[in-house]
Amino acid sequence: MRPASSTIGLLTLLTLLAASGCSRGPDDVVLRADLQRRLDAGFAEGLFSVQAFRRTGSAPFTDLESDASGLYVYYAAELEFLRDYSLTSWRGLNLGTLAFVVGATEQGVRGFEPQGNRQGEALQVHGRLVYERVDGEWRAVEDMAQPTPTEAAGPAKLEGRGPQAVMRGVRDLVEREPLTDRGTPGAAIVDELKRATSRIDLRFAQLEGRLTLGSGKAPGTYQAFGAAFTRFAESRGLPLHAYPSEGSVENGFRLQNQLLSFGIMQSDVAETLFRGWIEENQLPQPDLRSMASLWPEAIHVVTLEGSGIRTLADLRGRRLALGQPGSGSRFSAFRIGAASGIPHTELEELREIRLRDAIADLEAGEVDAFFVTEAVPAPALQALARRRRDVRFVPIDPSVAEPLARQHFAYYPITVPARTYPGQEQPFSTLGMAAVLLTNRTTPDAQVERVLELLIDGSNALAKDYYRAGFISAETVRLGIAVPLHPAAERFYSRPRTGASANEGS
Repeated sequence: MRPASSTIGLLTLLTLLAASGCSRGPDDVVLRADLQRRLDAGFAEGLFSVQAFRRTGSAPFTDLESDASGLYVYYAAELEFLRDYSLTSWRGLNLGTLAFVVGATEQGVRGFEPQGNRQGEALQVHGRLVYERVDGEWRAVEDMAQPTPTEAAGPAKLEGRGPQAVMRGVRDLVEREPLTDRGTPGAAIVDELKRATSRIDLRFAQLEGRLTLGSGKAPGTYQAFGAAFTRFAESRGLPLHAYPSEGSVENGFRLQNQLLSFGIMQSDVAETLFRGWIEENQLPQPDLRSMASLWPEAIHVVTLEGSGIRTLADLRGRRLALGQPGSGSRFSAFRIGAASGIPHTELEELREIRLRDAIADLEAGEVDAFFVTEAVPAPALQALARRRRDVRFVPIDPSVAEPLARQHFAYYPITVPARTYPGQEQPFSTLGMAAVLLTNRTTPDAQVERVLELLIDGSNALAKDYYRAGFISAETVRLGIAVPLHPAAERFYSRPRTGASANEGS
């Protein structure tokens, strides 16, 4: 039998080891100072003060690609505003950039006010810092990409003979990443099955009497907002289904043909579909009606330092990736090309692919640049710029942007501030627009008003689930709209707004 003193000694040793394991890495003083440095250098100097900091855990990691190892440190902190600031401003650095800088998700930052925060107010942040051991010292890792959890794909089985059984098997297949590389028959089959499943789900929702909202593909902002707004509407008694469409153009056609109740679109796409585009043989879609502007967006032209591309003129003779057919990114790319005197015939190669594939092709050297129209900051571009510090944003010169803004009410010149993306030391000029919620002129007034009540009066509560809803306000709901408002929306905005309804759920 082991002596009591020996047992006590062993327990003491285990306790000390456990304690040392919990305190691996830098101490709280260093962690707090590093967080303050990130805020000042990566977001805005003198805007925040770290008033409270608590380490909540840690975990070792190994980066197989770089053969590096280190430590993830999880924390909870309170950040005090040292001056008034809005994290949902249509211009300037917003919550998306802040969350990225401090290693948090957008849902991990609490306490921001859609109308703007005042000096002395505080944010509560739950985030993660990354460190590696170098010569016996812990060093902060600034450019390590956040890991994306992956699920091992297993074989899918189509069991049973009925349509419902087949759908269960197909759904199990498409919810997993394809086992084959893009461009192979297997990947093509999975992509087509995903589209078919989405359309079938849309039909199911319509058969069940649910309202339908055309959103977009993951990981874009339209898809994220559609999912959040669906949850919000369902919790308040409005049956709604978010359809992950190819994007703005598909949403517009489905709205015109009354195959969707509502849809999110780029304001420039909405304007063009409504009025028609003679040069592209695009007939007008006169039944489209606007409901509200949601948040600002911008055209991003992305390349790498070694490409030699510095201006739009440098795109001549180069390989370019656009958005998929049916996407607003593809539409904007063609319009910018035409306005800058670079028709698509002067490009060496065009690839009409989704953003995820465009990024992969850029890194693999298979394209020289790509276009994407997204809210600022675009999460996929944040991850790319953190992973590669040679990412460059090609400016759209005001000589191109300003004439387009004069010709089309949907556009406006915009400057993306420095620090919006990791390693972006200088601001860049581009063309801005708005994400707009639209419907069909035949949509019943009661449905339009109910959706607007949830969207406008409930924006504070909705923003807790998806922060970009905080951009929606009575002051911005008509910005960039070039399509007539639905009559029910006109009446809704003409009614006096009450403070109580505007702060629902806050």
